[in-house]
Amino acid sequence: MRILTVLLFSVVAALNVNAQGRLPMQKREIVLRSPSVYEKRVLRYDSKTGEPVYYDPKPRVVPLDTISRKYGLRWIGYDGQEKTIVYERPDAINGIVSVTVSKTSSGQYEYRYKIENLRSSKQQLAMFALQTFGDDVKPIPNGNGYVGPMTANKELANGRWFGFTSSNFEPPVLPGSSVELKVLSSEPPGMVECRIAGGQFGLRGVGEEPPQELENVLPQYEAWPRGYTVGPVQHLRSLSAQQWCDYLLRNLGEFQRLGWLKVRARGSYEQLLKSNNRAELMRRAQQDVKVGLVTSELYAMIEALQQFRP
Repeated sequence: MRILTVLLFSVVAALNVNAQGRLPMQKREIVLRSPSVYEKRVLRYDSKTGEPVYYDPKPRVVPLDTISRKYGLRWIGYDGQEKTIVYERPDAINGIVSVTVSKTSSGQYEYRYKIENLRSSKQQLAMFALQTFGDDVKPIPNGNGYVGPMTANKELANGRWFGFTSSNFEPPVLPGSSVELKVLSSEPPGMVECRIAGGQFGLRGVGEEPPQELENVLPQYEAWPRGYTVGPVQHLRSLSAQQWCDYLLRNLGEFQRLGWLKVRARGSYEQLLKSNNRAELMRRAQQDVKVGLVTSELYAMIEALQQFRP
C-alpha cells in the first residue's frame, strides 16, 4: 500500500508540474458534417430541347482516420463513378509556444519563438502565425518558404498577422521536435495571439472539382489551435510607467491562467505593480524567472517597463 501511495503521489505531482507550465495551444470543438442542402449538377444538355439534364452528386463527408483527422470528401462524378478527395484537418497537432525577448545593438527588440510540436501530436507543424501591432515588424526567414503578411479575414481581423510556412522548417517539425523562429521590431513586448496548423494544406485532386457545398463545410482559420504569447505592440510605447504597471496588473489573472505566473508569486507582483516599485519589480522578476515562478513572457514585459519614464 505504501508503494502504491508513493506512486500515486508521484503521478499527481507530475500532473501538477505539467498543469503549472505554459498552457498548450487551445482548440475549438468543430464537427464536420455532410452538406444538408446542395444543388444537383448539370450532366449534359438535351440534344433536342437544349434543356439541362441534372444528376445527384450525393456529396458527403466521411471520416478516414479519426486519430490524424483525415476525412474523405466524396461525391458522384460526371462519369457516374464515386470520387474521393482527402482532406486533412489542421488541428491534430498539439503544441506549446514560448518566447524570449532581447535587445539588439541597434536598439530593436528581437523576439525568438520556440514552437514545440508535442509527442501527443499526430501531424507535423505546417505553419506558425503571429499577431502583431506595429509598422516595422520584420519576420526573419530561416529557410526558403514564404514568411510574411497573412491575408486579413474575420479570424485574423485585429492587428497584422505574419505566417511562417513549413518550408522554413529544416528539418520538418515532427511530433516531439521543435523549431525556433525570429521576429525583429522596434515595438515593445505585449500580449498577442498566435496560432499553429498541422498536416498538409490543400485538397488532393482527382481530376474533377468537388461540389462547392463540400468545400463550404470545411473549417478555415477557426480550426487552427490558438494561444497567446508576447509580441510587438506599438501602443505600449506611448504609455507612462504607471500606465504600463496598470496594464500588467490588469492582466495578472490571464498571465496566471496562461502559466506565465505561479499562484504563490501573484500577490507579490500585485503589490509591486500597484506601488510602481520598478526597481524591486525588476529584481524580483530576475530572481523568479530563474526558479520558474515567472516565465520569459512575463519577464520580457517587466524588463521592457524599465526603459520607460513616468
